[in-house]
Amino acid sequence: MEAIGTDMLPPAPAWVREEKWTAEQQKQEMERRSILLMKVNSVSLRYRPRPTDVVVATFPKSGTTWVLHICHQLRMRGAEPDFADQEDVLSLLDLIPMGLSAGRVLGEDGVDRSIQPAEPHIFATHVRCDVVPRGGKIITCLREPKDVVLSLCFFVDSVLSLKGRVSFQIISSSQIRAVKGMLESFLYWWEHRHNPDVLLLFYDDMKEDHVSCVRRIASFIGIVDCSEEVISRVVHTTTHTEMSRHHSKFDSHNLITKIAKILGDVPPTEFVGRVRKNGGKSGEGKKLLPEELKQQIDKEWKDLV
Repeated sequence: MEAIGTDMLPPAPAWVREEKWTAEQQKQEMERRSILLMKVNSVSLRYRPRPTDVVVATFPKSGTTWVLHICHQLRMRGAEPDFADQEDVLSLLDLIPMGLSAGRVLGEDGVDRSIQPAEPHIFATHVRCDVVPRGGKIITCLREPKDVVLSLCFFVDSVLSLKGRVSFQIISSSQIRAVKGMLESFLYWWEHRHNPDVLLLFYDDMKEDHVSCVRRIASFIGIVDCSEEVISRVVHTTTHTEMSRHHSKFDSHNLITKIAKILGDVPPTEFVGRVRKNGGKSGEGKKLLPEELKQQIDKEWKDLV
């Protein structure tokens, strides 16, 4: 797939940079900008994993950034994070075909040629679960569906540079189209939970027993020389509190700036990013999502199972 550009989206309307939008403008621009997310999440990956590669394959906002950071901190033995942007030290596979991933290169054979700071090399993808490249070690994480959708709403406002100009009601309504794919992903990974090349995690389990999950990940990705001191450092550096303290490392500022240019807009001055202040909580989706959306999630789940 060719790198995405302004010609791959409907043209930006004349009012796109205004500080306030009418209700109709909000709907129009939410629809236009959502095209970009659909393109990113439907890319065709020609990446070919090495046996030692770690691929974090999740539905968006299901603990991806957290799991990636745990993997990175394990290979760095819990050292204080010294990167400016998480993307600097690992590969976000979905962004490579779109020309949105800085410095990431796939060879003709599909093997990643980018430099990573240590082994194993770490990758992330949100592509449909049944097309995730096989051959490496896959980690997936499942999160309560309503919490996923709520987190998506906050992230979409940031990554699409909406800057509060689209109401929460319109943003949340736009996420209905993602519900079926999210639930199908859950079922798929549950059915593959006994595959020796797949590690299935649950977001709430990670919150309740962070230490045990770090140990499980370490064993799965082949970090065999982890002392209790290393485990303790990794747990500390991968808490929500510590990651929030280093918010700019996980705020997707480079990506959001590129996307804003494609959209014909200016990026926000503050980035919500992938580690939201006061985010990462369980049960918030049941409290804050519109009733219609909660009912849709429950109906889709009942229909699937």
